[in-house]
Amino acid sequence: MIELERALVQLGRELDLPPEPDLRSRVRARIERRPRYRRALVPALALLVVALGIAMAVPEARSAILRFFHIGAVTIERVETLPAARDRPLTAGLGSALSLREAEARSGFSLVLNGPRPQRFYAQPGLIATLLHYRGEPVLLAELQADQTGIVKKLAGPGTRVEPAPIGSFGLWLEGGRHVLIWEAGSGEVRQIEPRLAGNVLIWAEGTRTFRLEGGLDKGQMLELGRQITR
Repeated sequence: MIELERALVQLGRELDLPPEPDLRSRVRARIERRPRYRRALVPALALLVVALGIAMAVPEARSAILRFFHIGAVTIERVETLPAARDRPLTAGLGSALSLREAEARSGFSLVLNGPRPQRFYAQPGLIATLLHYRGEPVLLAELQADQTGIVKKLAGPGTRVEPAPIGSFGLWLEGGRHVLIWEAGSGEVRQIEPRLAGNVLIWAEGTRTFRLEGGLDKGQMLELGRQITR
């Protein structure tokens, strides 16, 4: 082994190798540029967050920001006068009750709902809904696939409070005055389920899925249920 090592060393001395590249100066230049970029980016992001936080803290500004909002497959629009609607059951207009397999086949996607699952489901293309019972209250859960054509519109009257909710990638909470719920079909279809009056609602998006909970629970209870559904 010693003779082999000596031969290799001698061979290395005799080889005509190209000069070593100057990597130190290149690495140093990149390191020096990166902090400057970050120093410029961090204040810009901080200013954006602060500006949004201030705007959401002022009721008038928050109202203007939330006058028209789109989350996944849900659109919320604040109007002065609500369209004609009446009280109807939570599942009204969603069609006949189906098994989970039938509902997933009709909607075109699989249900996310974690935990015990009910026996009855309702479905439209891009939508699966089911009635849950939580803390003694019936709650309608609707899951919508954002890249499909099921679309939900909400028209919130002046008495309805709309505020951000800490769930999913982004969430909204609606409570207070009554508002009108309109289920619509997309892809140019004209099918529309009859509008009805709706109660407290939590809406949030995670990935391509939009979730909607409606019922007589308060914000904390709805958030608790919502996090259980998608945990």
